[in-house]
Amino acid sequence: MGLTEAGVGIKQTDARKTSFDLRRLGRFAFYAPVVFMVLFFALPMALTFVFSLFERTMFWMEPAVTLFSYENFFTSARLENFLSSMGYSTIAVAICFVLGFPISVFLRKSVPQVAQHRVILLFILPFMVSEIIRVFALRPVLQRNGLVNSTLMELGLIDEPITALIYTHAGVIIGEVMSFLPFIVFSGFLAMEAVPKYIFEVCDDLGAGVFRRFVDVILPLAAPGIFAGCVFIFVNGIGVALIPNILGGPGAVNAGLIATQAIAALDFPLAMAVSAIMMTTLMALLYIGHRLFNLSRILEPHG
Repeated sequence: MGLTEAGVGIKQTDARKTSFDLRRLGRFAFYAPVVFMVLFFALPMALTFVFSLFERTMFWMEPAVTLFSYENFFTSARLENFLSSMGYSTIAVAICFVLGFPISVFLRKSVPQVAQHRVILLFILPFMVSEIIRVFALRPVLQRNGLVNSTLMELGLIDEPITALIYTHAGVIIGEVMSFLPFIVFSGFLAMEAVPKYIFEVCDDLGAGVFRRFVDVILPLAAPGIFAGCVFIFVNGIGVALIPNILGGPGAVNAGLIATQAIAALDFPLAMAVSAIMMTTLMALLYIGHRLFNLSRILEPHG
């Protein structure tokens, strides 16, 4: 009898210890993302805003409270370049949506579930290659005697090479689409994955056309994922300096290239101000999107 009671006591102790470990693990699982966000997002963003108010010195910057860097940005051609880059990024977002979101719908509706994530992996694989390699590889494809022009001329579709494919704003848009298309495919697929498959069967049973099904059913359900993917593409379009630097012409300048040029000129407060403006734009877009579509729905499971 004594041995039995001792065994029960040991089991209860082990159960309490396990329960304590699980609670401690749960607290760690809660605080770890918070610490990560503070260290790698909130703190750098706050420091960026603080440094943007500093005063420029010959080789660095010194503490001050001045809006000179913002005045320098908003009263120069940099603002016009920034706004034009936003326009071209918007065009790239629209093209990515037209090309990428139907792929997400097709994967969710027509590809067997066991193969869906394998297909998505194919869109993620290009990101395992350095971005500068991916962008630079487009030059021999888009240039005057490149693959695109050579193929079109051999097919008899054009008589002379198309020069607008590279070293122009069109080249920047093409580069953004080719670089960031997987964002809309992946985020759109996440949104569509939360949509029960019987939704498509109900639409078929009700005889809903492709257009009405897309507008009234698919688009509202996938809106959070679509918006999130569009924001990623838009922000990268105005922030990645490699694309206009490699594929764009003399007037192809975005916020990332402006910041890079400011750093090269040792104007670090201006670079910080440009970064702060970009982050403010991102936060404003995410706030608007969350208010309109509740972006947390992307990760919510459905039946």
